[in-house]
Amino acid sequence: MEELNLQPEISQAAAKVIRERRTIRRFANRALSGEELEAMFRLAERTVTLEYDPEALRFVIFTTEEGKRQTAAAIMAAYSNQGLYRWIPGKLLQTLAEQVAKTPAIVAVIRRESDDPSFNDRQLAAASAMIHSFTLLAWERKLGLVWNTEPVVDHEVLAASIGLAGDERLVCLLYLGEYDKVPKGKMRKPASGRWTVLETVGREEQQTR
Repeated sequence: MEELNLQPEISQAAAKVIRERRTIRRFANRALSGEELEAMFRLAERTVTLEYDPEALRFVIFTTEEGKRQTAAAIMAAYSNQGLYRWIPGKLLQTLAEQVAKTPAIVAVIRRESDDPSFNDRQLAAASAMIHSFTLLAWERKLGLVWNTEPVVDHEVLAASIGLAGDERLVCLLYLGEYDKVPKGKMRKPASGRWTVLETVGREEQQTR
């Protein structure tokens, strides 16, 4: 496949980060700065071009030991009410919570909902775009993450622990940290198989008339 002819150096660097980024599940035991993560989110926010309400999106960053322990306990409490986790002994759940708490940083992405479905769609799209930009900024700084959108994010135990208001919803949880080893990439469906170029379709229709 022919490579894109990207002229500016910044575009070439961005394309390299996009191609090489991987989901990271094993983190190095090194602390992260909440201030640095906040600055990265502010920069990621500048990449969002669609219309949305910035006041209806917020991010809670947990980097302290106490904050991560409380959040990890709430996460496992939520998991314990779902699926096979219901049958896991309490001591094992505690062990899993301790492992989650060792994550260098946990980020909760939160959006406010309204009675307007289009508003909610825009807020979710803006949050997702911001997170995508953040993942690339993180990778550029040798930080990897897991983007968790499992049903557990809707559990009331987790919502109460994080401090969500009645009209707020948790978009996802990000588990973030430095990495020592990059996992091998997996085979995925080519991006070209996920879209239709309408201009091409139009030409084909004209040729058949």
